[in-house]
Amino acid sequence: MKSSHIRFAASGPLWKEITNLLADHDLHRSFSDSRKASRVAQQMISTPHPHRALFVLIAAHHYGCHLGREVYEAVAWRLAEAREWKLIPALARLQKRLSGRQTARLLDWCIRALVEMSQFARLDRALKWFEEEGLLPTRRTYHLLLSGHLRNRNIVKAMDVIQRMLKAGFGIDARTHATIISAYRALGPDVVVQTCALNALEDADGNTSTRILNALLQFSMDTRDTENVLSLIRHFDFGTFDVSQLSFGVRPLRREKDVTFSDLIRSSSRGHTSHPLLPNIATYTILLHYIASQGDLVSAHGLLGQMKHSGVTPNSHFITALIRLYFIVGRPSAAVNVVSAVCAGVEDFRTGFRNIPLAFESQEELPLPHALPKPTVEIFNALAAGMLHLYGVDGLQACLRLMHLCEVNPDCHTQALLESYLINAEGSIMTDAARVSKELSLNALSLSRLSRSLASSLRHHFHNVKRSGWNNNDFGKRILFPPTSTVGKSFEPDAGINPVIRHQKARIRPIIRSLADRGVLADHRTFAVRIRYEAVLKGDMRAAKSIFQLMLSRGLHANEYHYAALMEGYAATGELAAAEAVMNAAERRGIRSNCVMHTILIVGYARQKNLQRAMRVLRHMIATGVRPDLPAVDAITSVFFAVGGYRLGRQTLLRLWPSVAPLPSDLGRVSLKTLMYHLRNVYDGQISSKKLSQRERRELIGKSKELSTT
Repeated sequence: MKSSHIRFAASGPLWKEITNLLADHDLHRSFSDSRKASRVAQQMISTPHPHRALFVLIAAHHYGCHLGREVYEAVAWRLAEAREWKLIPALARLQKRLSGRQTARLLDWCIRALVEMSQFARLDRALKWFEEEGLLPTRRTYHLLLSGHLRNRNIVKAMDVIQRMLKAGFGIDARTHATIISAYRALGPDVVVQTCALNALEDADGNTSTRILNALLQFSMDTRDTENVLSLIRHFDFGTFDVSQLSFGVRPLRREKDVTFSDLIRSSSRGHTSHPLLPNIATYTILLHYIASQGDLVSAHGLLGQMKHSGVTPNSHFITALIRLYFIVGRPSAAVNVVSAVCAGVEDFRTGFRNIPLAFESQEELPLPHALPKPTVEIFNALAAGMLHLYGVDGLQACLRLMHLCEVNPDCHTQALLESYLINAEGSIMTDAARVSKELSLNALSLSRLSRSLASSLRHHFHNVKRSGWNNNDFGKRILFPPTSTVGKSFEPDAGINPVIRHQKARIRPIIRSLADRGVLADHRTFAVRIRYEAVLKGDMRAAKSIFQLMLSRGLHANEYHYAALMEGYAATGELAAAEAVMNAAERRGIRSNCVMHTILIVGYARQKNLQRAMRVLRHMIATGVRPDLPAVDAITSVFFAVGGYRLGRQTLLRLWPSVAPLPSDLGRVSLKTLMYHLRNVYDGQISSKKLSQRERRELIGKSKELSTT
C-alpha cells in the first residue's frame, strides 16, 4: 500500500508519528495478525497519546494485516472506557477508509460519542449513516438517539425517534422505558414517565429492572421522598446491611398524582420481596451519595462492607461519592488516601501536597475494596472540590499536579469548580475567573460555563435592585435593557438573554456560538437566569411567567430556583400574597421550599413592617426542617429593626446566631449594629446543606415562640 493512501489520517507532526511507527521494526511482529494489532492499539489508549491507537491500526493495515470488525469495535470500547469520545468518530471514518464499509455497532458507538460530547446537531444525520451503508438501525440505535435527545432536553426530537422506532418494527418495551427514565433526570421528575417505567417492571429482565429501579430511586432521593425511597429499596437484597435504619429526613411533600404513584410503588415492592434483585454498582453509588449528604460515616462503612462481601467492584462514580463523603465528615486526609490508593504506583504522589497542611492517614484504616478503578478526571474533580473548599486555589493546584502525574487531563467540570469558587468565595468577576482558567489551560465551552457567565454578568444589576429590610427606600427607576427573545433560534442556548450582555459579548459569544453549532438547548439554569432577569430586573411578571410556561411546555420541570425567581419578582413589587402563592404552588408540586424562598418572604414583610407575618414564615421554615442561614437571620433581625424593636432584634440575633456560626463569647454586650457587623464578617460564606435535626428543630421552634410572645 502506498503511503499516500494513509496520509488522510494525519498531517504535519502527526504524520511524522505515523512514519516513525511504520519504521519501528520491533512492532512489525505485532502486525502479524489482527489480535496482536488490536492489543497494541488498546494499549496505546492508556498512554498520554491515545490517538496513536488509530496510527497502530493504520500501520497494521499498511503491512497487510486484515482488520476485522471486532478489532475496531474492541478499540471503540476501550476508547469509551477511557472517555476519549472525540476519537471514536475518527475511528469510524478510519474503518470506512481501510475496510470500505462501517458496521452498525461502530456507528452506534459514534452516536454515543456525539451524545457524550454534546454534539446533538449531528444526531439528525445518524439514521442517514445507516442508510448510506446499507445497514438497518437496531433497537440499540434508537435507544441511543432517544437518550441523547432527552439529555438535550428536546422532547420533540425524542418523540420523533420513538415514532421512527415504531415504524421500523421495534415496539416500546421495558428496555425503552429504562432508557427514558434513565435520561429523564435532565428534565426533572415526571410522574407519568415514572409510572410507565414502574409498570414496565413486570416484563423486564434483571438488568433492565435494576436500571429502572435505580432511576426511580434517584428521583425519589432528589425529591427527598422517604416513603418511596424505602419502598423502592425493598426491591433489592442488601444482605446484612439494614437500609431501613438510614435517616431519610422529614415526611415528603406530595405532588399532584403522587398518591397513586406512591401506592403503585408500595404494591410493586410487596410483589418483589420474594425475589429481590441484587444491587449493582450504580445502586450502591446512589445510596452512598445520599449517605454522604447526611454525613453518616458509620452507615457508609457498613455499605462498603456489604459491597465487598457481595463482590461488587467499585467504579469511578462510586469512588467519587466516597471522596465526597470523607470531605463532608471532616476527614480530608482520608479522601486524599482514597485517591492515593486509586493512583497506586504513581511516584511522588505525596509531594503534590507539599504546600498543603495535610496529615495523611494510614490506608489500612480505610475499608477500601481490593479492586479499584483507574484514575479518572471525575475522581480528581471530587478531590478538587473538597480541596478548593478547604485550601482555595492552592488546593486545586495540588490536584492539577496530581492529574499531570497520573496523565489525566482536566475537563469542563474542573473549570466549573474553579470559576464557581473564584466568583462565589473570592468575589471575583467572571472575566477574572475566566482569565485564571485560561492560565491553567482550562477553556471548555460548556453550557454550565455559559450559565455562570450570564449570572455573573447580571450580578451587579441584581445587586443594584436588591431589597433589604434594613432600608425601606425605593431604588428609583429600573434599568432599561434591550429586548430579549422568547422563541426561535435566537433563544438557544442562552434562553434569549444574550442581547442584554453588552459588556461581556466578546467573551460570551464564542461559548454561545459553539453551543448553538452543536444544537445544545437551554437548560434549567439558563431558564432560571432568564426568569429572574424578567421578574427582578425588568419587573415584568407577565414576561417572567411566559418564560416559565415555555420551560414547562418543553418538558422541563421547574425547581426551587425557578419558583424563587418568581417569588422575588412579586416580593419586589410588594405582592407578597402572590409570592406566598408561588411557594405554595411549588410545595404542591413536591418541591420543598428552601431557605432562599423563606428569606424572600421575610425581607418582603420586613419592608412592609409586618412582624407577625415574618415570624410566621420563620416558624414555617423551622417546622419544615430548613436550617436558617446568614441571610435568613439577617432578614428576621431586620424585621424588628424596621418596627423599632431594637432590643428584641438584638435578642433575636443572639438566639439565632448559633444556627449559622459559633457565637463569640465577647459579643454579649455590644450593640445590634456591632453584632450585625461581626456576624457578616465571621460567617465564612458556606451555607450548610444539612437539614435541621429533630433536636435542633425543637430548640428553634421554642425560641421562635418565645420571640413571638415577647
